[in-house]
Amino acid sequence: MENQELQWYNYFIKIHRRNVLLVYLAISHKKKKNQRSKSKWHVQPFLKERIVHGHYHCLTSELQLTNSEQYQNFIRMSASTFEELVCLVGPKIKRFPSRPDIISVGEILTATLRYLASGESMMSITYGFRIGKATVSKLILQCCEVLWDTLNQKVLVVPDTFKWAQLAVDFERIWQVPNCIGSIDGKHIIHQAFANSGCEHYNYKGFHSIILLAMCDANYNFTLVDIGAAGRCSDGGVFSNSEMGKGFIHNNLNFPADKEIHENSGPIPYYALGDEAFPLLSNLMRPYPGRGKRKLPLKESIFNYRLSRGRRTIENTFGLMASKWRIFRKPIIAGHKTVNAITKAAVVLHNFVKLSENNAGVRYYSGTLDTEQSNQWEPQGALEPVHRLGTNTYTADAKAIRDKLKDYFSAEGATLFQYERLINL
Repeated sequence: MENQELQWYNYFIKIHRRNVLLVYLAISHKKKKNQRSKSKWHVQPFLKERIVHGHYHCLTSELQLTNSEQYQNFIRMSASTFEELVCLVGPKIKRFPSRPDIISVGEILTATLRYLASGESMMSITYGFRIGKATVSKLILQCCEVLWDTLNQKVLVVPDTFKWAQLAVDFERIWQVPNCIGSIDGKHIIHQAFANSGCEHYNYKGFHSIILLAMCDANYNFTLVDIGAAGRCSDGGVFSNSEMGKGFIHNNLNFPADKEIHENSGPIPYYALGDEAFPLLSNLMRPYPGRGKRKLPLKESIFNYRLSRGRRTIENTFGLMASKWRIFRKPIIAGHKTVNAITKAAVVLHNFVKLSENNAGVRYYSGTLDTEQSNQWEPQGALEPVHRLGTNTYTADAKAIRDKLKDYFSAEGATLFQYERLINL
């Protein structure tokens, strides 16, 4: 009996010791966890001074009242254009007033515009506007998505026969290229490698990128865009797999009916101008091949020059966008969704601000863009050219249309400046 009692006693001692040890380990683990997660402040002290010292409440208000030029430089638009933009996007980015110091619509939009305009990091926006880092990241993504959703139908072209015909009239008047509805090109948007993306966006040039494929009119406004293709996509696949490319290939962009460009030309389709990267289609013209030692015949050289001159519009459009929104001056450090949203927002902001400023009599850019030697707006930094986007095969119809335009530029459509330019080459 005594042995049995002793055994029970030892058993209970072991159980007690084990329970004490488990309780001790649990308490120690909880203390360590609290020490790791416990922050010194619930809200950083400098963030509490947002309304007193933040850029929106302090700097932008002062600039708006005292120096309109510096205010426009700060957010890349005039005060009247900013107020118009607030009215358009405000209802979609308005935050629920759960506390007295809620971030206002104007503050969200100003922080986003400053991020796009300066090319600074999100941490710089955090310190300048005194908004938490995680909040800045969320607000920029949300605001850029809202800008695209709100403005793209307003400032981009909805494929329409009448609208294309108007654009063709402007292109012929300004650039002396008949039946042309615009010029097209593509750019790599360079960014930091996305998390867990592997080599999906790693291109043959040795950096990570998404692709912006865009078309513009004679006045440097974007008309059609396709954004988001991975940088590693094959050269031929980028154009043929894009919605814009499919529209050209299947000829379903609602271009006007073929029209004569002079009495004996016969009907010529409406078309866009592209460089050697694009395929030759009946509605997409590219230069005659020939570089280096191969000297082109005079007519082909004239055609290439006139096409290149008209194509300068898209290069200048990209350059203007990169100059205005300097987020494109260096690789973008953001997530996949944010990089796509930033690119979309910059495209529609380019058109919206340009249209609003021009209507108000404010010049959107300084310097000249139409001179023969003008290359000051060629983009740099996070915008890199996309090379071959299609094959070198083409139909007999496309070749015949290019030959007709070649003959036109050397006869009825000839200009004095084309010969002066070729002599100086």
